[in-house]
Amino acid sequence: MEIKKFSDFSAAELTELWNEGFKGYASDMRMSVDTFVRRIPENHLSMESSIALCDNGKPIGFVMNGFRTVDGRLTAWNGGTGIIPEYRGKGHGKQLIGAALDVYREKGAEVALLEALSENEPAIKLYSKMGYEHIDNLRYYEQKDGFNSEVFATDAVRTYQFRFGLPQDLQRLNLHVGHMPWQTQWENIVNGESVIAVDDHGQVAGYALYKRVFDAQGEHISTSLYQCRTVNTAEEEVPEVLKALLTQVYAPLDKKVLRRTVNLPLSEQQLVRILEESGFKPIVNQVHMKYLLND
Repeated sequence: MEIKKFSDFSAAELTELWNEGFKGYASDMRMSVDTFVRRIPENHLSMESSIALCDNGKPIGFVMNGFRTVDGRLTAWNGGTGIIPEYRGKGHGKQLIGAALDVYREKGAEVALLEALSENEPAIKLYSKMGYEHIDNLRYYEQKDGFNSEVFATDAVRTYQFRFGLPQDLQRLNLHVGHMPWQTQWENIVNGESVIAVDDHGQVAGYALYKRVFDAQGEHISTSLYQCRTVNTAEEEVPEVLKALLTQVYAPLDKKVLRRTVNLPLSEQQLVRILEESGFKPIVNQVHMKYLLND
C-alpha cells in the first residue's frame, strides 16, 4: 500500500474512485466527471494535498483536502473520505486519516474540520479514535411548498434597512467565523447573495448568505440558505431579526419553489425553531468534528 497525490491521476480515474468509495452510502454521492471537477475549486480543495491510498498502483481509498485561513488560523477541511467496498473494514481508514493529518501538519494547519453523516457510525467512531472531537450537529432542511404570507411576520421588516450584495461583502463586517461549517462560509458560495440588516443608526443587526437557482428560462426554482445570524442583538430581539432576514432570503414567500438550508448547526436553536415552525423538514443529518493540530 502506498499514498499518492490526486494530481497523479486523471479526472476520470478520480471520479470513478469517488463513486466507488461512496457506494452503498445512505445518500447518493455519485458524480459525473464534470461535476467532480467543478467541485474542486468551488470547495477550495487541493489536488496536491488530496490523497489516495493505492494497492499495487490501484487507488482504493481517498481523502480530499482543502485549506483556508479562518480567524487568523490556517484551517484544513476533509472534503470527502471514501474506501471502495472490497477494502472496507481492513484498517485502511485509519491509514488514510493518519496520512491526511500528516498532510495538515506539513502545511502548518492549526485546526482540521470535517463533517460525517450521522448514520455513518463506523466513520464517526474512526474519527473519534484518531482524535477528532464532536463539536456540533448539522442538518439540511427542505420546504417545498409556498409559505403563508404571515409565516415570518414581524415588525422588524419595517424597522431595518436591508442591503443586498455578494457573499464577500461580509468581509467588511470583520465577523468571527469560529467553527462554521466549511461549505457555508462565504468563500464556498459560488454565485451566491448576501443581505445585511441595518438599523436606523447604521449598525448591523444581522445578515444572511443564500443562493438562488434559476432554470434555462430564467424561472426561480430553488433557494438555499447557508447562514442567517444576528450581530450584537439583544436576546429578546434575535427571533425578530432572524424572521426579517428570512423574509428577504425566501421571497416571494407565496411562491412554490424548493427552499433548503445547508449544514445548519443545530446549536443555532432559535433559527432552527423558526424554520421548523414554518414547515421545514429535516432531510440529512451530519456531525461536525474538529481536530487541533500543532499544539
